[in-house]
Amino acid sequence: MTKVRARERIAKLRREIERHRELYHVHDRQEISDAALDSLKRELLTLEQQYPDLVTPDSPTQRVGGRPLAQFAKVRHATPMLSLEDAFDADEARAWEARLQKLLHTNRLDYYAEVKVDGVSLSLVYEDGALVRGATRGDGQVGEDVTQNVKTIEAVPLRIPIERLPKAWQAAARRRLEVRGEVFMRRDAFERMNRSQAKAGLPPFANPRNASAGAVRQLDPAVTASRRLTFVAWDVPTDLGQTTHEESHAVAKTLGFPTIALNRHCPTLDSVLALHASIGKRREKLHFWLDGIVVNVNAIAQFRKLGVAGKAPRGALAFKYPAEQATTVVEDIQVQVGRTGALTPVAHLKPVPVAGTTVSRATLHNQDEIDRLEVRVKDTVIIEKAGDIIPDVVRVLENLRPAGTKPYRMPTACPICGHKVHRPAGEVAHYCPNERCPARLRESLYHFVSKSAFDIAGLGRNIIDVFVDEGLVATPADFFTLTEPQLVGLPLFAETKAKNVVQAIAAAKRVPLHRFILALGIRHVGEQTALDLAAHFGTLGRVRAASVDAIDQIEDIGGTVAQSVASYFAAPANRKLIDRLLRLGVRVQAAERTSSTHLQGATFVVTGTLDTMTRDEAHRRIRAAGGAVASSVSNKTTYVVVGSEPGTKAEKARALGVTLLNEEDFLKVLGRG
Repeated sequence: MTKVRARERIAKLRREIERHRELYHVHDRQEISDAALDSLKRELLTLEQQYPDLVTPDSPTQRVGGRPLAQFAKVRHATPMLSLEDAFDADEARAWEARLQKLLHTNRLDYYAEVKVDGVSLSLVYEDGALVRGATRGDGQVGEDVTQNVKTIEAVPLRIPIERLPKAWQAAARRRLEVRGEVFMRRDAFERMNRSQAKAGLPPFANPRNASAGAVRQLDPAVTASRRLTFVAWDVPTDLGQTTHEESHAVAKTLGFPTIALNRHCPTLDSVLALHASIGKRREKLHFWLDGIVVNVNAIAQFRKLGVAGKAPRGALAFKYPAEQATTVVEDIQVQVGRTGALTPVAHLKPVPVAGTTVSRATLHNQDEIDRLEVRVKDTVIIEKAGDIIPDVVRVLENLRPAGTKPYRMPTACPICGHKVHRPAGEVAHYCPNERCPARLRESLYHFVSKSAFDIAGLGRNIIDVFVDEGLVATPADFFTLTEPQLVGLPLFAETKAKNVVQAIAAAKRVPLHRFILALGIRHVGEQTALDLAAHFGTLGRVRAASVDAIDQIEDIGGTVAQSVASYFAAPANRKLIDRLLRLGVRVQAAERTSSTHLQGATFVVTGTLDTMTRDEAHRRIRAAGGAVASSVSNKTTYVVVGSEPGTKAEKARALGVTLLNEEDFLKVLGRG
């Protein structure tokens, strides 16, 4: 290829690669697979290596970053990157609006509300359309030059298409254009990174914001690139002629920057409050973390007229959600014993409100986590609550530690039955080995009747506790021996209640194979593994007779799980329990046979929410057509079915070149038989 033709081909490749970058990051569309896009990038890199004088700073090949830096240079922002005033409820937001109305002598204000992504603020500067500087916020006046690291973030364009702007704006934009926004980690990227940390024996990152900040400030750009950061724009402070914040966001999107689709123009504060409530209801389902919405007076002239109070612009407000972190004191550490015998340390806390609820307990997971946090009784700690899960202790404030505290050690004996506990090699948990431990018994019974197992209606924990205390139930099989006369007169039981419970137990005797396997409480076996075992072996008899090697052949079931399953079914006590359940009338339904074979040999992974069916229904239809279902993506995966709000599986599929199917394509594949 001549140099002239190489120059033309390089230009076309750069335009095409940039087009696909913008489609993916800005418009949430993907026209070609990641493997195909990588092929275009490799071709471009090869040509640039052949003609190094044709390499330009804005080429996609330059995202790999340069050599590690000794330190970051300091840069002064053209205009300060200010902090924001906070509000935590509607009354505070209304008080803020009242102050603005008084200052502006008007009651007519409209707003632009944008999602407040929990990340790290960046300033990006472009000259003649090319990225020349990326800087952190720093103290608001002076930040650090992290340009080489910013170039590794694919969501940040290296060159912006100024020709897309109105002609009257192009000259100013070409001279110098600043875009501000947030660099952050998606939930799936953060979780994947922490899994990698764990595999490497390193401590996990406490939260995605700290992880993002650390990634942006890495002296080696290659490390930044490995963290899978992304970026959204929230302001274009350069005066091009835009008159509203809404227009500034439109400018950013026009120039190829991602923005948040949930951002809205709000004509009144009431509409701001409604948006805040609406986003709040679904924020745990979004693919990024957010801690509120930023409300800006929409008209830039009014915004500037309001000026600055302290270090915050008067015309903007961070309308946050209830705090998800709080400080409190560890009053005690107590150990819970689970159905497998695992001992879990739990911090008993001085009650404190977090995310709208009062928290008095937080899990400490295991001794390794206690050692990592260095948490002690009487310590002041920061706790964090995400969604409805039990909160975690994320940090100890050691400067507030009282004198005389001692490091916590897990007990050497089970706190319930007194048996000596042990910690198996390669595991983080301590276990009580006593299968007759009262705590293990109760937890195993709670699990046996749960919705995902036998699903026996009306058997809550308090009812099961009565059965155990009265000596009526000591094993799961005992549920199926209960009679109405035994129950009438017990605490919580009247005649009608007794009749309903006995009928519910009888109705639960027919159970699908995968739910029966799950109900047994086999160590390391969750819902997906139970489904995989049922689908592979088909009947209870085959599962019971399976060897370790046979189980290990199932995709996504490793040696540790295979050994646990085989050992469970080989144990005489467990075989006796299963035989007794069957004698008492439990009927285990064989896994559904395939009605077609057109998907034979194909392995599917389903991620996200489907519109036309549940995930379980999708799995059933795949298996009915002869296909296999896996819980994670690997080189053996044939298709990944992607619904709304997909997780890490979709990204991993792209990285491995696995075919992605949207729901429409999936239905076509199912229907080919």
